[in-house]
Amino acid sequence: MAVRLDGAALAAKLKSRIRAEAAALVRPPMLAVVLAGEDPASQIYVRGKERDCAECGIRTRTHRLPVSV
Repeated sequence: MAVRLDGAALAAKLKSRIRAEAAALVRPPMLAVVLAGEDPASQIYVRGKERDCAECGIRTRTHRLPVSV
């Protein structure tokens, strides 16, 4: 028998748990991203990670570097 998963509900539940765990830490966690160049797909991916982190109480810092690096 197949089981249908509600991805949005599962993601919300996981983010809620991660938010609680992050809030309980002595130092808040941070995700640092290094983005070299102007690839649109990479920029979309990084924006998604920034959004997810914000929802989970995780700080982010994005370092944008020129493609010549």
